[in-house]
Amino acid sequence: MGRKRRHTKAEVLEIIQRLFLKLGMPPTVEELRAALKVGSTRTVQRYLDWLEEEGDIDRWSGARGLRLRRGRTTDIATIRVPIVGTAPAGALMIAEQNIEGWVQFQKTGLRSPHATHFLLRVVGNSMNKAKVQGGTIESGDLVLVRQQATADQNEVVVVLVDGQATIKRLTRGSGYWILKPESTDSKNKPIVLDQEFQIQGVVTQVLKQGSKLIK
Repeated sequence: MGRKRRHTKAEVLEIIQRLFLKLGMPPTVEELRAALKVGSTRTVQRYLDWLEEEGDIDRWSGARGLRLRRGRTTDIATIRVPIVGTAPAGALMIAEQNIEGWVQFQKTGLRSPHATHFLLRVVGNSMNKAKVQGGTIESGDLVLVRQQATADQNEVVVVLVDGQATIKRLTRGSGYWILKPESTDSKNKPIVLDQEFQIQGVVTQVLKQGSKLIK
């Protein structure tokens, strides 16, 4: 950028991340212009060119062709957690090409700061009565998941069933397991499982739709 920048790189990246959490998708140039409070989309394009040159974002064609990259941080008290989309069909692949963005957390705010975590966006109302650390799990929210292959009874888990990931509470019957919905909609029914199922992780926190980033 040939002229003096109104915003620092960190400020622009933070605004992009906040918009992503609010919208559930990358922001458009016009949405960024309004959030940055600048007069033209050309100014926004210059900021995006700058971030791309610095290796902080990836861009491609399309109004929402934008993705935050991992980035580097020297703050040892924080950790960046990837957003891997909604509960998709197939195994959850935490690979660079599947990551939509990153959210920065304080390590002290994580129960297991050295474990691998990822974020999923909730779709549907099958767990809208469930609470994790006081937060209900509603459609559009992000859930923080600690990646692990086992879980204790009554934990809220992400489980792969018939090739699809689902978020439910894990309970046990006599010789079988139950994935229990906690919903205001009676159409959501429990899923009975034998011993052959794949736990992807345990939900440890809920980020409400439109919430600010945890720093």
